[in-house]
Amino acid sequence: MNIFDIALIVIILIFVWKGFRAGLVGAIGGFVGIIIAIWASTHYMQLAGDWIMQVFDFENEALAAIIGFGAIFIGVNIVVSIIIAIINRIFHIIPFIDLANKLLGAIVGVMGGALAAAAVVYLMSLFPISDTINDNIKESKLAPRAMVVASVVKPFVPEAIKELKSIFEN
Repeated sequence: MNIFDIALIVIILIFVWKGFRAGLVGAIGGFVGIIIAIWASTHYMQLAGDWIMQVFDFENEALAAIIGFGAIFIGVNIVVSIIIAIINRIFHIIPFIDLANKLLGAIVGVMGGALAAAAVVYLMSLFPISDTINDNIKESKLAPRAMVVASVVKPFVPEAIKELKSIFEN
């Protein structure tokens, strides 16, 4: 197990904790939010990356695209979290349902964390930043499993990302 594996485990644990705290309703909403965030991030990361390059006089196109992906991903998740928090307050009225809601939320959090970790691995495989990170991914015990989960993400990846990848391979 290397540092990359530890990072993936931390991502998953954050989602488990977040799922437990949010409950089933919040976790399902968060899971749906991740899907929406992945879709939005993959469709608009190039636009965000171009904006980052212009505004901050950034020259690394791959890193700008990754930062754009991350910013959009986080922003969409924040908006979805606010909406779900408002809806979830209704379910806290009945106390005995609260524990079941939280435990089921943790289970959904595992799925959301696995999907988020897979998106990170897939994105890093598309846009290699450094040899050290690439070596960590290759030596990772969890990255191959994450790539299996990433097959869920692949249908959301637009042609623009595939074209960006071809630019960096040349």
